[in-house]
Amino acid sequence: MEISEKSIDVINDLIKINNDRVAGFQKAATDLENDDNGLTVVFNKLSGESQQYVAELTDIARQHGGDVAEGTSTSGDLHRAWIDIKATFTGHDLLAVLNECERGEDAAKTAYRNALDPENELDFELTTVLQKQQQGIHEGHDLIKSLRDQVETSGDDDDDTATSDFAAQTSYEGTAGEYHNPTAYAPEPESIEPKEDWQEAQETGSGNSKLMEFFVNELKDLLWAERELVDMLPDMADAATSQELKDAFELHLSETEIHVQRLEQAFAILGLEPESRKCEAMAGITDEGDEIISATEEGTAQRDVGLIFAGQKAEHYEIASYGGMIALAKTLGFYEIAELFVLTLDEEKTADGKLTEIAESQANYDASTEPAAD
Repeated sequence: MEISEKSIDVINDLIKINNDRVAGFQKAATDLENDDNGLTVVFNKLSGESQQYVAELTDIARQHGGDVAEGTSTSGDLHRAWIDIKATFTGHDLLAVLNECERGEDAAKTAYRNALDPENELDFELTTVLQKQQQGIHEGHDLIKSLRDQVETSGDDDDDTATSDFAAQTSYEGTAGEYHNPTAYAPEPESIEPKEDWQEAQETGSGNSKLMEFFVNELKDLLWAERELVDMLPDMADAATSQELKDAFELHLSETEIHVQRLEQAFAILGLEPESRKCEAMAGITDEGDEIISATEEGTAQRDVGLIFAGQKAEHYEIASYGGMIALAKTLGFYEIAELFVLTLDEEKTADGKLTEIAESQANYDASTEPAAD
């Protein structure tokens, strides 16, 4: 299947931003290579991650006969120059370098978010690849921000002691995103403004509060709901009439599998084993999906309209649930969980918007022209 020129443009934009990321982290590692802070291995791992992304994107472009971009973008050149200027005045100051790396990671996050905009009309294969890469980019950003917060917090300590403690705490093993930092502060998502009293509230026993009990129970409901959707979405894709709707359900299946992983990660952050309990709301929605498939004729637009209704009911339930859980996580001080759910909420909204687009541009009209059964 051929991909559009627009898709090739998106691929090349991301190749450039990943080349920026490689060069930026390599420059940061060089600046700090003589410092005993344990960061060079982190920077090298993240650089290697983007080198892998470039290889994947290059392969896709070449498979479809597209020209492949080389080198870095103008923004990337400015990013590395800014590190050079900053180092001139700080003597390769650790905090300054981490601040610049975080700025670069912000740019990479924005690039992937823009690339996955539904208006780009990427095909299923490319979208799946970009979503997996986007998850790695987010993990890299959160790691850099967490390390930056550590250094900033230790700024009042003796410089030598702070650097020694930081080196002892930080280790990085395996692929990008798999890091171990027993005293790292949880990353604060960009869309969440922390309040000064959150940490104090957490320390005064919010972990045993009624709110915490409710939060964990809702996690159990959501885990059941997402796992149910993982089972249901393949049936909805098989039952759909239009290829566009089939692709939308298949794409959201890959996203939902990631949503399950994020919920399991949230349990791990809380020190709990993943546990689910039946979500009656989602059970009703999935039952309705089964009923629609049984009650409509195969190959009709009417069936697609019914499936879109069922799909959007599931999306709206999840949008409301994740929105509420983000607010609860903020109150309880679980910044990392809030960040995970911000990502999921954005994907649920995008999936809902895609279903609306299919309904309004195609399915509703086609169903209106189908003759009613005798």
